[in-house]
Amino acid sequence: MQKIYILFFLFTISLKAQDKLFFKNGTVKKGVVISIAKDVVFYKTSDTSARTQQIPKTELLLLENYKGEIFIFSEAKKEVETAKTELTLYKRNAIGIQPLGVFMGRITFAYERFTKDNKIGFVFPLSITFDPSGKLYNSRIDTSKNAVKRLSGVNFIGGIDVNFYVGRKKNSQFFVGPRIRYGTDMFAKGTEAYTVQTQFGWRIGKPEKAVVQHLAFGFGVVRILSSPAGAVISPKQSYASFSVNYRIGVKW
Repeated sequence: MQKIYILFFLFTISLKAQDKLFFKNGTVKKGVVISIAKDVVFYKTSDTSARTQQIPKTELLLLENYKGEIFIFSEAKKEVETAKTELTLYKRNAIGIQPLGVFMGRITFAYERFTKDNKIGFVFPLSITFDPSGKLYNSRIDTSKNAVKRLSGVNFIGGIDVNFYVGRKKNSQFFVGPRIRYGTDMFAKGTEAYTVQTQFGWRIGKPEKAVVQHLAFGFGVVRILSSPAGAVISPKQSYASFSVNYRIGVKW
């Protein structure tokens, strides 16, 4: 009879000595943990069971062994594929010429500095002006005493543009902004004036390429400061102005 009590006591201890597995879905399983691997837990439902089960750690919250020790399983790190953002290193400097201006008595060079995102450009143009009459093309010259003589020598016109580039097209990007000029135009008979315009146009060229082109149109006013042409061009007057500009250059 005493042996029966001892066997019953040992059986009771063996029932209490089971490990507990707590799952994320709220269920609890009792059994015997064989080992804990990197990604799975090996366990049997009982000591006498011949079948060993594998439970992924991702399904478990924690494990409590028969000694009362608790093992908490953190959620496995998910490999998240982060979308790679293409980092474009824009060329921020450009220098160019306006070849069509030669026919209007201007040799123009322009330097443009872009912001890091290439959304704004600050343009600093410098024009050497001359009177092309009789040199680049023949013109009818009035030989009377009242005729305005062809001017010799050169003069200068400078200014600044601020181009705001908008839109998502990279190869042909629209821009708009103010355009300011001041200087003496030899083609306009040595007229000194300043102009204020609103300019819009397109920058043409791939961002990664060195060659860049600009085609722009400007509308605004011109203020005459002085003019040796006398009655032909009245000084101290303002007039509507219009401009067409084409620039080709290189970036770096």
